[in-house]
Amino acid sequence: MMPVGSAVDFLSATSSAAGERAWSLPPWALLVLVVGGIALLLLLVMKAKLHAFVALLVVSVVVAAVAGISPAEIPGLLEDGMGETLGEIAIIVALGAMLGRLIQESGAAEVLSGRLLAAFGERRAPLAVGVTALIFGIPVFFDVGFIILLPLIYSVAQRSGRSVISIALPAVGGLAIMHAVLPPHPGPVAAAGLLGANLGWVTIMGLVCGLPAWFVGAYLFGTRIGDRLGTPVPAQQLGEAEEQAGTGGGVTTKAPPSLGVTVGVILLPVVLIMLNTFAEVVLPEGAFRDVLTFVGAPVIALTIATLASFWVLGLRGGFSMERIEKAASASLGPVALVLLVTGAGGVFGAVLEATGAGAALADLLGQTSLPVVLLAFLIATALRVALGSKTVAIVTTAPIVAPLIHELGLTQPEIALVVVAVAAGGTVLSHVNDSGFWLFNRYMDLDIRTTLKTWTLMETFMGGTAFLIAAALSALLALT
Repeated sequence: MMPVGSAVDFLSATSSAAGERAWSLPPWALLVLVVGGIALLLLLVMKAKLHAFVALLVVSVVVAAVAGISPAEIPGLLEDGMGETLGEIAIIVALGAMLGRLIQESGAAEVLSGRLLAAFGERRAPLAVGVTALIFGIPVFFDVGFIILLPLIYSVAQRSGRSVISIALPAVGGLAIMHAVLPPHPGPVAAAGLLGANLGWVTIMGLVCGLPAWFVGAYLFGTRIGDRLGTPVPAQQLGEAEEQAGTGGGVTTKAPPSLGVTVGVILLPVVLIMLNTFAEVVLPEGAFRDVLTFVGAPVIALTIATLASFWVLGLRGGFSMERIEKAASASLGPVALVLLVTGAGGVFGAVLEATGAGAALADLLGQTSLPVVLLAFLIATALRVALGSKTVAIVTTAPIVAPLIHELGLTQPEIALVVVAVAAGGTVLSHVNDSGFWLFNRYMDLDIRTTLKTWTLMETFMGGTAFLIAAALSALLALT
C-alpha cells in the first residue's frame, strides 16, 4: 500500500504518461474540459440532486471519455485513483472514529468539559465550552462531536442564564475548525496526500492558523452576536439531544477516567506525529530517529492511541472486550460515506491528471501574479459555495492545484500552508446546501435568516482568518 503522502506521485506519473499519448488534447481544450467537468459536477449535485459520490464518479467517466481515454482504460484509472487516495486515509479515518467513540462512551468527554467549566467559571462559560470542543474535536468528527456536546451546551446556557447561541457558537466553531484543518480528519488528510504534504507540518500549521481563527470567528464573534440575540434554550430539543448523545449503549463505566488520562489519550496521536516531524529535521540518522519516525507515522500513531483508549478508557473503565468491539464497530458506520466521497474526489483528481488537464491548468495559473495560496483558497471557496460539503470542496481543489505545487518546488511548511488555505476556502460561506448549516439550525431552533447571521458568518470569519494567517506565513517563508 502506497503512503498517503505519495498519492500525488501516482497522479504526477499518470500525468506524464498522458502527455505521451496521441489522444492528448491541446492545452486550451483541456482547460475547457476542466471547467466543463466542474460545471457538470455542480449541475448534478445542485440541480439533479445526485449524491456527491455518484456525481464525482459520473463526471470522472465523462471527462475521461471526452479527453479521449480508451473506454478499456477508464475502469482501471478509476480504481487506481480510488485506491491510491484512500490507501492510508481509510485507516486514519477509521482509527480516529474508533478513538472518538471510546472517548464518548467512557465518559471522558464529560470529565473534560466539567473540569474546564469549573476552572473557567460560569462567567467564562463560552470559553470553557469552546476549549472543550477544540480538544474534543481533534479526534471526533464534527457531526458526532456536535451531538455529544449538545447536552453540555444546553445545560451551561441554562445554568449561566446566557443566550444558547453565545455558548453554542464557540463550541461548534471549535469542532468545525478542527475538522477543517487538522488530521486525522479526512479533508486535511486527503489534501495532504494529494499535495504531497507531511502530516506533521499540516498539524503544526493547522494549529497555528486554526486556533486564532477560532478565537476571532467563533469565540469573539459568537459570544457577541449570541448575547445580542438573547436566544433561549430550545426546550423541545433538549430531551432529543440527550437521547441521541446516549445512543450506542450510553455511559456505563465503573469509574470515569481522570482529566490527565482523558487529555493524554486525545493528544497522544498529535504528539507522536509531531515528534516524527521534528525527528526528521533535528535528529541525526540512527536507531532513535528511526523509532520516532516509526511511532510518529500517522497510521502507527493512531493505532497506538486507539489501542491505548481501549485499555485506559475501556477496560480500566469497566468495559468488556465485547462492549469495546461493539463501540468500535458502531463508530465505522458514519465514516463510510465520508470515505467514499473522499475517494471519489481522488478519482476525479486522477482523471484530471491522467488527461493532462491538471498540468495545463497549472501552467495557466503559473502565469498569473496570484500566489498559489490565494488561488487554492479561491478555488476551494467557489466549490464550497456551490457544493456545500467542506470535504468535497477540499478533495476537489487539491488535485487541481497539485501540479502547480510541484512546479514551484515549495517546501513542506509552504505546502502545509496551501493545505490550510484549501481548508479555509472549504470553510467559508456555509449556507443552505451544507448539512452543518441545517444541523445548527435544527438544534438551536432558529429561522434561516438568524442561522445565516450566526452559523454562516462564524464559518466565514473563521475561514477568512485562517486564510489570512496562512497567506502571511507563506509570504514570510517565501522571503527567507
